[in-house]
Amino acid sequence: MTIADVKLVTPEGVDGIELEPCSVVPPDAVIDGKPEEQGAVILESADGNFVIGVWESTPYAETFDAYPGDEFCHVLKGRVTLTDENGESKSFGPGESYVVPKGFKGVFRVEETMRKYYTIYMG
Repeated sequence: MTIADVKLVTPEGVDGIELEPCSVVPPDAVIDGKPEEQGAVILESADGNFVIGVWESTPYAETFDAYPGDEFCHVLKGRVTLTDENGESKSFGPGESYVVPKGFKGVFRVEETMRKYYTIYMG
């Protein structure tokens, strides 16, 4: 590894990394809307259990039956609302961060086209 492998991460993007179309939302989990996604992996561990990336989607909603990992997110633009299985909800917008713990059950709703940085541990 060299200094060229060190990436500047700003609210506008990541040095040398462009977003590309992707599909991380399982189609059978979508309950409203049609997500148009793009993203990029910034760093991934050799075993694939730890990933840092950037992800963006148009408005939609999906259900989480049991979230597969522990994820930290920082919202760059847009708005997202998470609602747990008891109906309690929290919304997050630009400049705010949140954590979704492994096993979370509920609804993830992108209210406005949202871009976020994320780190997720799947172990």
